[in-house]
Amino acid sequence: MKDRNIPFLEINLSSHPDKRSDMLSLADSLTVPHIFFNDRHIGGATELIALLEEWDQGAGTGTGTGSAHDRIHKEYLSKDDPSDPRLEASTAPTIREIPPPPRNQDDHILLPKSLTETVLEMTLRLTKAIPRYNLLHLGKTYKNSAKGKTFTDALVKEFALDSREEAVEFGKYLQKRKILDHVTGDHVFKDTRELYFRLQPFQSSGIINSFRIWTDRIDPDYISVVSRLSKVMQGIHNRCTDGNGDVDLQAAEQDEQYATFEEEICELQGIDMDDMGVHAKTAFLINVYNLLIKYAFIKYGFPESTLQRASFFSSIHVNIGGHQFSFSDLENGILRANALAPYAHKKQFLSGDARVKLALEQVDNRIHFALNCGARSCPPVKKFSVNDLEEELRIVALSFCEDNLNVRITPERNEVRLSSIFKWYKLDFAQSTSGIPNALVKYLRGEKKEALQIMLKEKNEIKVKFNNYDWSSNVTNKVFHGSSLKSDGFSLKTIFGQGQESK
Repeated sequence: MKDRNIPFLEINLSSHPDKRSDMLSLADSLTVPHIFFNDRHIGGATELIALLEEWDQGAGTGTGTGSAHDRIHKEYLSKDDPSDPRLEASTAPTIREIPPPPRNQDDHILLPKSLTETVLEMTLRLTKAIPRYNLLHLGKTYKNSAKGKTFTDALVKEFALDSREEAVEFGKYLQKRKILDHVTGDHVFKDTRELYFRLQPFQSSGIINSFRIWTDRIDPDYISVVSRLSKVMQGIHNRCTDGNGDVDLQAAEQDEQYATFEEEICELQGIDMDDMGVHAKTAFLINVYNLLIKYAFIKYGFPESTLQRASFFSSIHVNIGGHQFSFSDLENGILRANALAPYAHKKQFLSGDARVKLALEQVDNRIHFALNCGARSCPPVKKFSVNDLEEELRIVALSFCEDNLNVRITPERNEVRLSSIFKWYKLDFAQSTSGIPNALVKYLRGEKKEALQIMLKEKNEIKVKFNNYDWSSNVTNKVFHGSSLKSDGFSLKTIFGQGQESK
């Protein structure tokens, strides 16, 4: 509409949640967006795009009689603004995020010439300056590594140092500051061919937020931490989305803000979940899960097969508060109260696992309408907060079940057709498949709810069927491979010498 010089007022429900009831009363729908031309509701994004395509056709040939271009001018742009107060901008204060606390200046890295750089600047500088090889020793491959001598050579050159001794001392300092380390953490930095070292971003490949070891301040407002990171990620997505609405993952990895995101998400390493209440932990982890899925696609690629998905959700880990969690750990271990994952034979956290204490006491089945694993059949990503979590979960549940692709009621066939989510997590909703329709009632509205209630009253067994799940996604140009999660590997050849390397 901006491109076509059509004036409009945007009412953002994230900034003005007080307008949600107005939207519901006007459109009788919980999904967004909803577009009104003056007082007339024309529909959502699909309907608007179709109308604008007609507008373009009319604009290309003048303003032909009856064209959308002509109609919009005549029926809307030439008339007064809508009179319905529900279509007016909110008068309530805009909800604004509290700015983060300043970063610690003592977190900077001291350069040999009495200058300083941030950890991010130093890390990026070294990733360009230090050659990386796959080094072999005793049959084991240490990926993205370099010999101590290679590191020393690069440090002398990059920082114009006067001697190799000065480079070694700087290397020891960088190791102390956790910018680099020995590949197994066993040795102090030396100018040698025998010892292998690696920069921190490549040290723990399977831990998604290991770009750096977080030594900076921790923002106590952990919901805001994730919210800020989500905005950065959304900006990356916006800049790397093509005309078909697909995100180019390789372009996203090269985006100007991607490195900033990679560093800042390491702050999760310092967020302690021990004292979080139920609402706080639920809101925090839903937001984290949905954000990390997007990040994991960029960093590791999109899983295309069943085996790839199994590895993706169980082998990629995130460091939160010093504990490592897979996507399955976050969902089944914590949010689902340490329940069995679909098709699993044992609980997510076994007895003696230190993470058991973080599990919620009982599952709120509405989380299944909030978690997004990146597939097209998943619920849309929404932002969740601590204070309004109950209302937010209620709305996403109603919205998900409002869509006939997820819940379709067919009284004439006495049938309910559901998303496969209800099959996989059946026990979170009912004791058996036949009990799911009764559990669904509270998540339905209007005619759909009335139809299901009538079917339940008739006491006939309702047929419950499940739709195929669409695992495709709106991402392109990078496929997930489990081998990318390993910093080290083993070769079939036993290498007894040292110094064998390949870039």
